[in-house]
Amino acid sequence: MHITHRAWLPLLAAGTLWLAGCGTPPRHPALQEAQQKAQLPPLIPVRDFVANTEGSGNYRISPDGRRLAWLGTSGLWPAVWVKTLGRDDARALRVRAGSLAWSGDGRRLLLSRDPDGSENTRWFAVTVDQAEGFGAPVSLFPEADTRASLQRTIRGTARVVLQANLRDKKVFEPFLVDLASGQRTRMAANPGTVTGWLVDRGGTLRGRVQSDDGGAWLQLPGAPGQDEGWHTTVRWGREESLYVVEIDPQGSMAWALSARGRDKSALVRLDLATGQETVVESNPEVDISRVLVSRNSGRPLMVHAEPGYPVQKYLDAALQARLEPLGEGRPAAIHVNSLDDAEQAMTVSVGTDRGTRFYLVSGPDAAPELLGQTSLNLLADALGEKRPVRFQARDGLTINGYLTLPPGVPARGLPMVLLVHGGPWARDGWSASGNSRGLQQFLANRGYAVLQLNYRGSTGYGRAFMEKAVGEFAGRMHDDLVDGVRWAVQQGVADPARVAVWGASYGGYAALLGATLTPEVFACAVDVVGVSDLARLLETAPPYWALGLPWWKRYVGDPADPVQRKAMDARSPVYMAANARVPILVMHGVNDVRVKLEQSQRMVQALREHGKTVRFVTFGGDGHGNYKWNNNLKMYRETEDFLAGCLGGRSAGFDYYQLGAWAF
Repeated sequence: MHITHRAWLPLLAAGTLWLAGCGTPPRHPALQEAQQKAQLPPLIPVRDFVANTEGSGNYRISPDGRRLAWLGTSGLWPAVWVKTLGRDDARALRVRAGSLAWSGDGRRLLLSRDPDGSENTRWFAVTVDQAEGFGAPVSLFPEADTRASLQRTIRGTARVVLQANLRDKKVFEPFLVDLASGQRTRMAANPGTVTGWLVDRGGTLRGRVQSDDGGAWLQLPGAPGQDEGWHTTVRWGREESLYVVEIDPQGSMAWALSARGRDKSALVRLDLATGQETVVESNPEVDISRVLVSRNSGRPLMVHAEPGYPVQKYLDAALQARLEPLGEGRPAAIHVNSLDDAEQAMTVSVGTDRGTRFYLVSGPDAAPELLGQTSLNLLADALGEKRPVRFQARDGLTINGYLTLPPGVPARGLPMVLLVHGGPWARDGWSASGNSRGLQQFLANRGYAVLQLNYRGSTGYGRAFMEKAVGEFAGRMHDDLVDGVRWAVQQGVADPARVAVWGASYGGYAALLGATLTPEVFACAVDVVGVSDLARLLETAPPYWALGLPWWKRYVGDPADPVQRKAMDARSPVYMAANARVPILVMHGVNDVRVKLEQSQRMVQALREHGKTVRFVTFGGDGHGNYKWNNNLKMYRETEDFLAGCLGGRSAGFDYYQLGAWAF
């Protein structure tokens, strides 16, 4: 059923009359005082964070530099937009896409979709003709239960390279796809141990990476296009890492991010025949996280790192002169998102703690043109500052993180939310990149201090820091979070009696631990798609986790070993439910294939059997993370009402977009 914005506006107008005044004023003393002194920021409606139709992103320039494509909305529906530069001919294709790219010939768009949260990501090709509009989307892998990813577009052609688990759901193989003819050719077979394929800019298969419990190794083909005759040239241990960014067309060298024989990942020039590395750029505090390599010259142009605020180091003076002014002299994450074939015109994102702006930089002497901005950036003037912080954990390890405060409110004795990132092999950063909805800014707007920590095991701080998480689930990893709360209390920022823990995935696991392992620290907990049973997580993992399970078992344990399983159960919140003594909000996508819905169902059942206070919310049509705005609206509304009850912050109450959410 389709319903237009205009059609349900009368219903909204009528409904909001009796729903008016449903917001919750602050009850926490610090926030009541701030309200009396008119220090609280204006209350931003939930819809502006999750369903702002003015936000846009993912701008990509066509290879010939003539057209732009981007993600936005058409009316209230997600859409892909295309326009010719210099013309007023923007057209929209109403489709929800996760990402987009131009084909090498510039005649088609490549769109990714995961429509139901099953993680069977599909790629579609859409012919673009500004006179006739869009062709019908053509699925490149229409087979059921198949997950695909785009690896390479080939310049000047309609050919692309994708990886897919078409033959064996546990592993991925490279396919050369001709978008014009529809022909699809498998480039190599996966023997069951290949975790990555190396394809050069011309679309030639140049290498593969294999792994086992002991480490990984890079192999080069004896004869291009043949599965036999692979020979090993580079090896690295399981505690090391090597990621090939770009391989030269001759297959003799590559640019790579390497932590072979070093703690922090550095940009290196890798001799593929000998394995010898030459360090090009490194950072003493953190890993080099990203590099831009020219497809024309083959040289690296800029590298990125994030020790606290994001930093860019330019390796090309001309590029620096064009991009550096976009930061306006303040911290910013500046990324080149697309280049035309001449590498003169480009789309650039400039991310800050309050959202992202997108620019077209069309030539060396042309002024940058603002193309659009994320929904969060549209609210920037009402948002708080997010600043890097660090402290010493109880065992002396330095923990880095970020603190966001409600703007205008004195930073003393505030109710606080500990916002825990997932992974755990991931990290929180300073900028709200991409189309981030900015949960920390939403919480700060409701009156809370928000603390985000990169606890041990987080990526980006070197392999020694990550290795300190081995065997430390529900151990020192959780201690780091508790120590962060104590640090915030000692700084005078947080009210020790009014601290909540909110997390998704591993963060949800941490939230459940907060409520069951250390309930004396937290006033309440919010768990989203969180793990409650570690053994069951590994036993029910999706097939394509197969090659990564040794990593999990090293950190967490092997459920097939009775001794290790017993230890895993002792670190699983579902078996600690009797210890809970604070309210818990549990939310989960029904189609989650990573952390199955049963993880939350069993946790909720265990809590209720012990008479604990728990609210259980599910999200239809979504999986391990919400992509539908109506589910995000529901999640934010549940969060603000729940936290208002246990922390005493504000809630905006009923949002009239809730009346129309059912139509999507």
